[in-house]
Amino acid sequence: MTVVIAGTFQIEPEDRDAFLTAAKAMMAETHKEEGCQAYNFAPDINDPGVIHLFEKWDNEAALGPHMKADHMRTFGRALKELKITGRSITMYEVASEKNM
Repeated sequence: MTVVIAGTFQIEPEDRDAFLTAAKAMMAETHKEEGCQAYNFAPDINDPGVIHLFEKWDNEAALGPHMKADHMRTFGRALKELKITGRSITMYEVASEKNM
């Protein structure tokens, strides 16, 4: 069953560029992972303190290696250096989908 993860990070606006630099590296490596259909961070166009996350995976089993990957640890260390004031991340199991 396809898995979608969507969320937001709330950051101090002065940390936006550093977050996006770390996110760009994380995206590049994650896109190479087996089972990854989409993995994207996007800055909010109205709020400089919000970064959106969207992931799509073949199934939940594909997340195990992703969560243990070296680039995930590197990204986590980079985030510890930033002022992240909140985060909300939700995983969805998708039973079906269709183009619109």
